[in-house]
Amino acid sequence: MERESVLFLPREDGLEVARLLFEPDTIARLTDAADRRVYAEGRDYTVNVSLRAIVRSRESAIPRAVPRQDELTHSQLCLVSYTHRDQWQGTVPGFAGDRLQRTTERLRNRQPLTVCLTGDSISEGYDASGFHNLPPHQLPFGPIVSNALSKHYGSDVTLQNLATAGWTAEHAVWDAERIAATRPDLVIVAYGMNDAADAEAGEFLHNVATTVSAIRDRQPQAEFVLVSPMLPALECTWVVHARFDDYRRALSTLCGPGIALADVTAIWRDMMVRKDARELSGNWLNHPNVLVTASMRR
Repeated sequence: MERESVLFLPREDGLEVARLLFEPDTIARLTDAADRRVYAEGRDYTVNVSLRAIVRSRESAIPRAVPRQDELTHSQLCLVSYTHRDQWQGTVPGFAGDRLQRTTERLRNRQPLTVCLTGDSISEGYDASGFHNLPPHQLPFGPIVSNALSKHYGSDVTLQNLATAGWTAEHAVWDAERIAATRPDLVIVAYGMNDAADAEAGEFLHNVATTVSAIRDRQPQAEFVLVSPMLPALECTWVVHARFDDYRRALSTLCGPGIALADVTAIWRDMMVRKDARELSGNWLNHPNVLVTASMRR
């Protein structure tokens, strides 16, 4: 595991503990979120294999986690790289290129590809460190995806990011003409976090389906990736948490030729079995943090 994000959260027994996704064998490196200050095992922390965790030492230089809602977690996050033997037993996304045949064909033939992203603040870039010009300058997920496609296939991939903080899927309906005007080959539709405050699954599904239909009317060649939302911390009390799984199921009913689902919800829920939701958040609430794109190597 490389650079898994952790917070040293206080427990009732007085320990300050950072939970890991896997049972660690060897801690290779533990740093601050900027990946600049290195902490030493024995002096700053100990490893508790039975807890699948790292324990902060009493006089450690590691920052204490003090939740302050809607403030960046960056100054309190740590990044840990370690070896492990146990394997991921949660959701593993499968290849969906067979549903996006035109997109896949263009990539494989190294033809230019235009990707348009519509979504809320998460898609706009909150709270990736690069969005706030903080080290280690992690890009938001939109550029990460477009850059990865370009690197893997050798195509010239252009990203048009129209995501706007505070938006819901209803805004996407109103914005369909502008999305289509980018002449997209692939449209990434990523809503749900703000919708969950007000919209039942049926309304959410209607808005997404209407958006897809309106774009297709103007750009029949466009294909779509529908992103089911990440999960907020329980402290995010203005959303109805049960709606996120409802949204995921609703989006899956739209999938077929030209439409695929990126099921972030299922992966996030599986991670939350082993980690505190706040460790994955950039604002203690409902934005992803500096390094949710940590890589797992087998």
